[in-house]
Amino acid sequence: MTVLADYTDQEQELLRSAIRSAAVAVSAASLGRKEDTVSEGYAAADLVLKSQPDFVGNTLVTSILVWLQQQLESDHVFADYLEVASAPGALDEAMIVLGRAASLVDAKATPEEAAGYKGWLLRIAQTVAEAGKEDQGFLGRGGVLVNDAERSALQSIATTLGLWAPAV
Repeated sequence: MTVLADYTDQEQELLRSAIRSAAVAVSAASLGRKEDTVSEGYAAADLVLKSQPDFVGNTLVTSILVWLQQQLESDHVFADYLEVASAPGALDEAMIVLGRAASLVDAKATPEEAAGYKGWLLRIAQTVAEAGKEDQGFLGRGGVLVNDAERSALQSIATTLGLWAPAV
C-alpha cells in the first residue's frame, strides 16, 4: 500500500497535477464557449471532491483526496481552469503529464492502487466529456453529448494510461 507521502515532492506534484490534466486534455481537445469550458472544470472538480467513498480501499487515491481537502480548507488558490485548458499546447502538456503519472504509479504503487488511480483519471476525463452538449447550433439547438474530438481525447487518455476507453 502506498500513500502520497511515499513519493518525492516532485512525484507528489506530478500525481496531483495529473488530476487536472485528465480534465484539461478533454477540454483542450474541443474548446467551446468559455462558459462550457468553465462548466467542464466544475464538473471535474465536483467528481473529484465527491469520489472519496468510491476509493476507500485505495490508499493512494484517498491520500490525494485528503491533500486536496486540506488545500480547500486552507483557502489554497487553484489555477484558473479556463486559462489552463485554453493555453497553447494544453492538450499536449496534459497528455505528457498523464503518461508520466501512469508510469510512476505503475512503478511505485501496487497494481490495484495503480489501476484505481488511472481509472479515476479516466473517469474524470469522461465526466468532463459528458459535462454538456457540444457543437450546438443557433440558440443552443442540436448538439451532441460527446463530440468526435472529445471521443478521440478519451481514447488517447485511455491508451496513455494503459486502459480501455469508455464507450461514449
